[in-house]
Amino acid sequence: MYAVVPLEWCPHLTQVTDVPVSGLKTSQPCEECQDHSENWVCLTCYKVLCGRFVNEHMLMHGITNEHYMVLSLSDLSVWCYSCDAYIHHSILHEVKRAAHLDKFGMDIPS
Repeated sequence: MYAVVPLEWCPHLTQVTDVPVSGLKTSQPCEECQDHSENWVCLTCYKVLCGRFVNEHMLMHGITNEHYMVLSLSDLSVWCYSCDAYIHHSILHEVKRAAHLDKFGMDIPS
């Protein structure tokens, strides 16, 4: 059996900025190709772009701009492009809460 175990710390967590006052819109299309199927939000600048299995717009943005921390708008997981790993840390609670509120219309269950 294989399990995905997120890292509990990543040096790139310092790139995570506050959620915009306008909040998150989890149904936004990719800002480059307008695809809706597998989008991510950059946790540095909050740009929404498609993932590596669509047109790789977020991957290119992350690597080019060194914005390594991204949140999946599908499953609300956080990935670091530099560490090549999922990340779980309390710093991410605010953004995950905002995404959960928009996606499901309710706060994260305790």
